[in-house]
Amino acid sequence: MPISPPGKRILLCALDWGLGHAARSSVLVRSWVAAGASVTLASNGRSLAFWKKEFPALSCRELPDYGISYAPGPFLLPRLLASLPRIASVRSAEYRLVRSWAHEFDAIVSDNRFGCAFADKPSIFLTHQLHLAAPAGLAWGEGIAERGMALLLEPFHEVWIPDHEDNGLSGKLGHPKSTKPFPPIRWIGPLSRFENLPVASSPWQGPWDVLALVSGPEPARTRFEFVLRQQLEPLPGRHLVVQGLPHLPATSEPSMDAGLHIVPHLPSKDLATALRGAKRILTRGGYSTLMDLEALERLDSRCLLIPTPGQTEQEYLAAHLKEIRGIPWRAEKDLSSRHIL
Repeated sequence: MPISPPGKRILLCALDWGLGHAARSSVLVRSWVAAGASVTLASNGRSLAFWKKEFPALSCRELPDYGISYAPGPFLLPRLLASLPRIASVRSAEYRLVRSWAHEFDAIVSDNRFGCAFADKPSIFLTHQLHLAAPAGLAWGEGIAERGMALLLEPFHEVWIPDHEDNGLSGKLGHPKSTKPFPPIRWIGPLSRFENLPVASSPWQGPWDVLALVSGPEPARTRFEFVLRQQLEPLPGRHLVVQGLPHLPATSEPSMDAGLHIVPHLPSKDLATALRGAKRILTRGGYSTLMDLEALERLDSRCLLIPTPGQTEQEYLAAHLKEIRGIPWRAEKDLSSRHIL
């Protein structure tokens, strides 16, 4: 960082699958606006709501909803496979839509939206996952999936991976076995909206005995919040749950009383302050969240990672970080209050 803007007029698109894609792309937005570029944001759902709050002065456009939802545990993969026809349909629809806007822009950057590419202008795909983590017993299919990913990225001119080329946080996900089938790959380093964010006073600075970050697509997000409430409500101390719902009205400031405090969303500055003041952090462990915690120097034994059941990417990252850093993790079904404090 900083990464030079790929054009003077940039269309930046992000997948609405949790808030991570919009959150990490925000780093690029700030850098490019500071460099004098004109940036238009395009997404849907909670990601678009997040961007509208983070960048009220920027133009926003709505993209089709992929309509992906998680099924619990072992039903996740079958549900996703059943969604493939809809995903293909939405990909075609968003490709037609963004091509109709092409005359307004010099370049397009897409964070995990496969249909957001221009035919004859710089089109960049941003992802941390070129090598997919397969469920247990299906590791033989990872090479096939990697080649399939390369085919999906053929419309793009370049791939940006938010990680280091060597000793990366993403492990095998952001480091495919072979780069030859892909468009040119550029490792741009981790992206975090908290990078270089100055320490500032905030009513959210804590101290918090436990801070829990709720994220991800429905219905897994709601189920995770329910599990966290069950475990945190009886615990002594002062705890904070951030629901990851930026479309709901913000809470002005927390009560100083002990107990469980629940807020829909916190602006980046307040969330960074709250995380710095947390004794214990519970989180799903999506890659964007991990980059945020790394930027705050909080990606350590203070964290407890709780992967979305059946989401192999998060399960792999949790096991990877346990191996290289000793960061603990628990399956959601095994979470209990004795693991939290």
